[in-house]
Amino acid sequence: MSLEQFKHDMDKKGWFILEAAAPNDLVSRLKKELNEIYPLYRSIQEKNKVADLTEDTMHHTVVFSPTTLEFLDQNPAHPYLESYFEGNYILNTLGGSIVTPNSSIYTRNIHRDSRTFSSDQHILVNTLLMLDDSTIENGCTWMYSGSHKMPKKPDNEEFFSNAIRLPCKAGDLIIFDGNIWHAAGKNTSNENRNLITPIYTKPIIKQQLDYPRAFGYDFAHRISERLKQILGYNALTPTTISEFYKPNEDRFYKSDQG
Repeated sequence: MSLEQFKHDMDKKGWFILEAAAPNDLVSRLKKELNEIYPLYRSIQEKNKVADLTEDTMHHTVVFSPTTLEFLDQNPAHPYLESYFEGNYILNTLGGSIVTPNSSIYTRNIHRDSRTFSSDQHILVNTLLMLDDSTIENGCTWMYSGSHKMPKKPDNEEFFSNAIRLPCKAGDLIIFDGNIWHAAGKNTSNENRNLITPIYTKPIIKQQLDYPRAFGYDFAHRISERLKQILGYNALTPTTISEFYKPNEDRFYKSDQG
C-alpha cells in the first residue's frame, strides 16, 4: 500500500490496515511468548489487587518479550509512522491481550486512546498486531470511521449505528489515529484471540513506562539505531545536573526529537 493511500485513509477514515505486516514465524513466536508470560502478569495484578480491572491484559510486555523487540526493530509500520508524525516517534506503550471467550475486557468499552483531543495534531497512533485471525465471532474491533475529528464521545446508539467491524488475518496490523472512537468486540467463539498493541507518539509525549531505564542505559549500545529511537533513548529526561550538561552528541534529549 502506498504512503499516499495511507495518508488519505488516515485523514478521511482515521484508520488503515497494513496486511501481512508480520511473517507467520514471528507471529507464532509472539503468541507463544505472550501466553508464557501471562501467569507472571496475573500474579502481579492479583498481588496488587487490580486483577478484576486488568482481565485478559498485560501491559508493557516488551520488557519480557525478546520477540516483541525483534518486531519493533523490523517495524513494518516505520515508513507510515514516520510520514504520519512528519519525523521521529517513540514507543509510548506496548501491551498484549489474550481475549478469552465472553471476556469483559475493558477495551470493549467505547474509548479513544488519546486522553486529550488533539484535533489535527498528530501526537499519538495506536496499532493492533493480530496474532490470530480476528473475526466477528471472536471479537474483532469496532471502528467509527471519521470519528477522529469528533471531540465528544458518541453514545452507544450513535457509535454502534455508525461503526464497522474490522476482520483481519493473523499478521495484519491496524494503524489508527489516537483520537478515533473504537471498541473491542465480544469474543463469542470457543478460542482465545491474541494480539499486541504498540502505541507510538511524538517524542515530546511522556512514555507510560520509562523503557530506557527499564532496560538500562547500557542496553542502548546493544541494539540498532532504529530500536534505540523507538524505545526512547533519544528522548530521555535527565535526572541530574551532570546528565543535563553533556556535549551535543551525548545529550539525553536529542535536537531532532521535536
